[in-house]
Amino acid sequence: MNSASVCEATGPADWRGKLFADLLQSVHLRSSVYFRPELGAPWAFSIANHETVFHIVEKGKCSVEFRGERAVDLVSGDFVIIPRGHPHVMRDSDGNQIVDFFELAKRSVPDAKRAFRAGGNGAITKLLCGGMQFDNSATDPLLAVLPRLILVKGANGKAATWLQATVSQILEELDSFHAGALAVITRLADILFIKAVRGCFEQNLDSAEFGWMAAIRDPQIGPALALLHGQPQEDWTVAALARRVGLSRSLFAARFAELVGKPPLHYLKRIRLNAAATRLRSTNDKLSAIAADTGYESAAAFTKAFKRSLGKTPGEYRRALGAYGS
Repeated sequence: MNSASVCEATGPADWRGKLFADLLQSVHLRSSVYFRPELGAPWAFSIANHETVFHIVEKGKCSVEFRGERAVDLVSGDFVIIPRGHPHVMRDSDGNQIVDFFELAKRSVPDAKRAFRAGGNGAITKLLCGGMQFDNSATDPLLAVLPRLILVKGANGKAATWLQATVSQILEELDSFHAGALAVITRLADILFIKAVRGCFEQNLDSAEFGWMAAIRDPQIGPALALLHGQPQEDWTVAALARRVGLSRSLFAARFAELVGKPPLHYLKRIRLNAAATRLRSTNDKLSAIAADTGYESAAAFTKAFKRSLGKTPGEYRRALGAYGS
């Protein structure tokens, strides 16, 4: 895998400014689900298209792989996140008969603590597997630019200290059956995600050759991203952005798309819709005000764009989340 598809988060902190902080704050985790499989060799399971998925190796060793790509080896203490839920396979070294994870869990009947035993009679691998659902997964700019896999390496068979502490709290809540345990677990999952993403950013910002992290280091594309995030309501055109950063229109458009993975105005649309979705969730502001503040000429234009991207009107979105009425 290259730096565009896997991100190893192990390096020291190196603050890079408001832009990344704003992106971290843009995600809004709605719910999480956990499983605690204990798998005897040989074993292999797949997870098809899903939302954000993660795996923590508590004991043993295994690998994670995407179709057509080299497997990434994992040992006890390692933590991987697949931010956009790309289909992947987890297996031990001998696991060739691949079973859908949810079918495997269904057959094995997890207990009240979400633990189950499956696989063969060989060496045991224990995992903590989870899924995260974000309110704004369809619009969030951070989820769109993350690499396919984020890896947080352990050391000497143990997870990073912060990861050990967070996982310990998660397991305590899973075991407790206390009122509000699910809400606490979701907040802890939020911590897992944000800390892993921050580590990925800090470790790879100076070395990434492709993707968003390379884009913000670029002397022209980086400032353009800052303009789009800082002033999404402006009536930006590709030509105007190119002039602001001192490039020709064609060169700017090609360079932006190459690094970010989307044309400039497609990326701007995602920023605007995410800002609007955040307002819909957290305020009772009128649609006309939200539309104006996020760069749409009218509430009707905003509603049309929102429904085209999210499959529901702004009012339906608010009601589905139990947010402020429209």
